[in-house]
Amino acid sequence: MLAIVAAFKDEMSGYLKKGRFQITKQDEGFRIYESERIPEVVISEGGIGKERSQESARITAERFKPDMMISAGFAGGASEGAKPGEVFLCDRLVAVDGPPFLWGKEEVFEISSAEMVQRFRQAILGDRTEYQVGACLTVPQFVSNRSMKSWLGDTFNVSLIDMESYWVSEVAGSLGIPSLTVRAVLDPVDQSVPRFIGETVDQGMAVRTLRSVAHLAMNPADAPQLIRLSRQVSVARASLTRFLDKIVAARALTNSR
Repeated sequence: MLAIVAAFKDEMSGYLKKGRFQITKQDEGFRIYESERIPEVVISEGGIGKERSQESARITAERFKPDMMISAGFAGGASEGAKPGEVFLCDRLVAVDGPPFLWGKEEVFEISSAEMVQRFRQAILGDRTEYQVGACLTVPQFVSNRSMKSWLGDTFNVSLIDMESYWVSEVAGSLGIPSLTVRAVLDPVDQSVPRFIGETVDQGMAVRTLRSVAHLAMNPADAPQLIRLSRQVSVARASLTRFLDKIVAARALTNSR
């Protein structure tokens, strides 16, 4: 059994639709998706941040006893060259906690995933042109400003920024479950994102749509920026869908041998 742990349905909707996944369990914001078409995969949607991602991973592990766990979703770019829709396998996971003024190298948590990434590259994933390998920094709040993203990338020597991957991997490791982090770039390092995106990231599409309308009413000049971001969501979602589909298909082929 392969367990995929994600923060939001929006990130996984392409793969959920393609695999005909349906909600089979739902409890206080946590959702479990299963598919008769792909019975060897279970998907958990748990929300953002440390506590929710840890709980989502733990609940999924206890209920399904997976032999592998993947933390999947979107990430912001933290280094030059990470383009929207580009998929990364994270060979080093770094995390900081607390308010931003405490984010320093002396307070960092770190997990190496290099061995797992290497195993997948050799046995399953094949062509390197379809993905990149890099480090991911997990932070406790949404980072929208390009100067902050750049500073985090330089300070912690990472390619990506997200809010869940380190904590999912930590839980998987504590339970003896091999894990992999797969992230699709949403916003590159040189792109600032409107603050309301971060403020509504855990409130669903309907709330974000209403806030978008309100934001545009006050800031009509931002329309091109929001249109660009919407397109990037579609590109990142499609890339993540293709890559997860490839991982699952390759695992099935490998396990049948």
